[in-house]
Amino acid sequence: MKRLAGWLVPLCLLLSGCSQPADDIIRMGLASAPSNLDPRFATDATSARLNRLLYARLVDFDENLLPVPALAEWETLSDRHYRFRLRPDRATFHDGTVLTARDVAATYRYILDPANGSPQRSALQLIDRVEVLDGVTLDFHLARPDPLFPGYLVIGILPEAGILAGQPFHEAPLGSGPFRFDSWPEPGRVRLQRLRDGQIIEFQRIADSTVRILKLLRGEVDLLQNDLSAEMLDYMQQQPGISIGYGTGSNFAYLGFNLQDPVTGDLRVRQAVAHAIDRRAIITHVLGRRRRPPGRRAAAAGPLGR
Repeated sequence: MKRLAGWLVPLCLLLSGCSQPADDIIRMGLASAPSNLDPRFATDATSARLNRLLYARLVDFDENLLPVPALAEWETLSDRHYRFRLRPDRATFHDGTVLTARDVAATYRYILDPANGSPQRSALQLIDRVEVLDGVTLDFHLARPDPLFPGYLVIGILPEAGILAGQPFHEAPLGSGPFRFDSWPEPGRVRLQRLRDGQIIEFQRIADSTVRILKLLRGEVDLLQNDLSAEMLDYMQQQPGISIGYGTGSNFAYLGFNLQDPVTGDLRVRQAVAHAIDRRAIITHVLGRRRRPPGRRAAAAGPLGR
C-alpha cells in the first residue's frame, strides 16, 4: 500500500483513490496519546484533534480562523442574546438517535455547572443561561457582551440521555462527527472508523521522534504529524517513498515578561529585546524555513507519510 501524508480531513482526499482491503488499517504515530475523549474534559492537543473527528460542534472555523456555522446557524438578537437553529442536514449520533437542541443545552449546562469541574467552564462563564425553544432552536443569554462569542461554541455535542445517565464518554465516545469510536486495542492505542467508507484509522503513541521515523520507514505506521525537528524533516525529504505535506498552522512561540519586575516592567526594555531578536535568522537556521513571522502567511511543518 502506498502511504500518503495528511491529517484526517486531507487524508480522506489523499486515500480516496487507493485500492486496499476493507480491513486494512491505516496507522498514525503520535507523540502523545489522547488524555480524554470526552470533549467536556479534554484539554490536550491530541484529544482535541481526535474529538473534532468524533463529535460535531455548533460552530467551526474557516481557513481564516473566522467562526462559521457547523451544526447550527445563528443570529444575534442583541449583544447578550444569540439564537441558534440546528441545520436540517445535520448528522445523527452514531447510535442513530437524532441530535436536538436539548442535547446542545445539556452539553453546555453540564460544563457551566461548577460542581462538574469541567476545565472548559472558564472560557464559557460569560454564558448566563441556555434556553431551549424547540427541538431545533435554542438561545444563549450572556452575562456580558462579547462579539467573539460564537467562536467559543466549539465543544463537541454529547447526547442528553448519556449525560444524565453518567455515561463514560472518555472510554466509549458517542458523538455525531465524521468518525465513530471503534476500540482501545491497548493503552496508548485507539481506533476510529471513518463513516463514509468504513476505513479504520489507528492512532498509536510513539513518544520518541526517532522511533516514529524508524517505524514510518519500516512501514509499521503510515502517517506522522508535527513534533519533528527540522533536521529530521530534511532527512525524510531525501528518503524514497516518503511524501511530506505542509499547511499553515496556528501554533506560535513568544517570550513572556514579568511586568512587576522593575527591569522587564519597563516598556523600553521589552521593546529593545523585541528589536534584538533576529526572527528571520531563527526561522532560516533553527526552524528550517518552516515557520513564519507574525502577520505573514507561510507554510508550517505538517504531516508526512510513506
